[in-house]
Amino acid sequence: MTELELGEIVEQRMTDPKVLGRIACNLRDEKTVVQRHHDQQSFTVTWRDAGDYWRCVIADAMGDVVLVQVDLHENHTLRIEVGSPCRVTVSPEDDILSVTRYRG
Repeated sequence: MTELELGEIVEQRMTDPKVLGRIACNLRDEKTVVQRHHDQQSFTVTWRDAGDYWRCVIADAMGDVVLVQVDLHENHTLRIEVGSPCRVTVSPEDDILSVTRYRG
């Protein structure tokens, strides 16, 4: 997806008062990341090829606090760990990962 299309995904739920922020990126691609957060947070997205799976780590700008870790296996098995209230959506068909952060 293009940056514009990812931006549309990020904006979809931003008017919901429970939503704190959103992040969207293409699977296995850390170059095109779109995010918007009401609390002005900024997160880094890192994808790493770990052999038979890809690992995505979304962490705060300093890298100290991991928001989400996603392991995307070749057989489409997912392993997801979250560090705060959020919803993680992985869409292999659309080739996107999106994370919605919620107020605690």
